[in-house]
Amino acid sequence: MICFNLCLHSGETEGRFRQKMSKALYSEQAPRSARLGEWLRQLREQRGLPLREVADAARMDLAHLQKIELGQRLPTEEQTSRLAKFFKLDETETQARRIAEKFQHEFAEHPAAKEAIGILAEEAGVYKGRIAKTEGRRKGGK
Repeated sequence: MICFNLCLHSGETEGRFRQKMSKALYSEQAPRSARLGEWLRQLREQRGLPLREVADAARMDLAHLQKIELGQRLPTEEQTSRLAKFFKLDETETQARRIAEKFQHEFAEHPAAKEAIGILAEEAGVYKGRIAKTEGRRKGGK
């Protein structure tokens, strides 16, 4: 399986990218490597909430939430939004985790997945500073 975290976060750019993505409104931030379902389960358990309460807040079936926590299903965009509001999470980061996991489910075994991630990272500006410094060195700068 491809480790998307390592592909997107490397070198001196890592801190700036993570800082931008980590403006969450909660203290129970899971490690970036945690899957969406694991992260949601950790949040629910840390707060002592039953599955039923979280499922009701997200307007989803209890079994569906269980499968999300187990990594067998992904929530819809609307469900993810409701989960973010319920847990008082940064919605952008929560949606980003859902999108990343969806990408991983669909393309983890595809031979072009790493290159696609690189393209997305470049378009997002993750590598811009690093690329400019490398080009400057090639042209004789320090």
